[in-house]
Amino acid sequence: MGHPRAPPQVNTQTNLPEFNYGQFSVIRRYSDFVWLAEQLYRDVPGSIVPPLPEKAVVGRFSAEFVESRRRLLEKFLARLAVHDELSESRFFKLFLQADDAGLAAAKAERKAQAKHDAEHAKASKGGGGLSGISSWFDDAMTSITVTMSGSSGDRSVEKSPADEKIDEVVAYITNLEVQMGNVAKHTSGLMKRNRELANGLFEFGLAFTLLGQMETDPLAAALTKLGHASDQLSLLVTDEVAKETAHFEEPMYDSIRVLGAVKAALAARAKHKHALALACVDLEHKKALAAKLHGQPGKEERAALADRAVEKAQADVASARDAFEQVSARVIREMERFKREKANDMRRVVLDYTAMQIEHAKRVEAQWQNLLPELEAIPDGAAADDYYAARAPPAPPVPPP
Repeated sequence: MGHPRAPPQVNTQTNLPEFNYGQFSVIRRYSDFVWLAEQLYRDVPGSIVPPLPEKAVVGRFSAEFVESRRRLLEKFLARLAVHDELSESRFFKLFLQADDAGLAAAKAERKAQAKHDAEHAKASKGGGGLSGISSWFDDAMTSITVTMSGSSGDRSVEKSPADEKIDEVVAYITNLEVQMGNVAKHTSGLMKRNRELANGLFEFGLAFTLLGQMETDPLAAALTKLGHASDQLSLLVTDEVAKETAHFEEPMYDSIRVLGAVKAALAARAKHKHALALACVDLEHKKALAAKLHGQPGKEERAALADRAVEKAQADVASARDAFEQVSARVIREMERFKREKANDMRRVVLDYTAMQIEHAKRVEAQWQNLLPELEAIPDGAAADDYYAARAPPAPPVPPP
């Protein structure tokens, strides 16, 4: 990736005809990845948009952080590339191949469109009545309250079999998030203890090496060898911690971020369901008003306007229902895919962790096995006395009388 401050380079290889080249590269900042995720969430509501690594405030230029972010951003793009719908999004394709000017123009266009949509929504909600009263709830509360309230938040829309299935998913995700949080917490604790073990082994080895310098052979050799072995074990544990961090701890926290993406997909469905409920209530309100105006002398013109308002409200309900059913079907498909991928990912992580533990144990055992014959070769008892006597300096000659 070059200098830690340099934005990552995204390299793409493809044989798909919709791309201009089979191999190309672009430079993208972290904010570009965030923009892409936001567009995908809006462009394909109800899909599980893969999570991005969290933005760090401290230590963001360290080699470990840069490498971790590179892996997670690569995983983000890899997940998009194999997703049936998200990979077809024009924003994903634009992100992969547009130059800086093209990406900036797309951002400006989307910003202008979002501003226009917000003004249009505000105008449609600000005309009084039910829509104006409930607009604050639609904008401010939907993403928080109804995300985990399942399908029962809108009584105006009859609960369907899909709603029942979503209720089960919500309960499952809620419990899974708690359990994954516990696993991640204890995994971090284990990584911390292993780092402390690595430091402890280094200090342990240094202490024995210094002690050996105070002694004479063969004790000095034994102490020095033990110190060297402990130092090597410290390096082994340090290397193991790095591997476990990348291949076990990091995937655990990534799984928690994926659960956040799942909740966002559920929130999109809840928002569309809430929009349908508001449209249904608005239709009933306009029907009641039209019925009240009909038959009243002198109000024929207002009654005709009310009838047209009813027709528009009926069209709004039909549009909201179509959108909700499309998003609902997408969410259910996404939940099935999520469960399959979660099971496969967890299986792979656990297998990798187990294999790492076996390999690490073999390397640790090899260090002790190599040390053992060297320590056993050091004489003890009478042999040690002979060893020291043979190496004792000769006695000074006795001067003649």
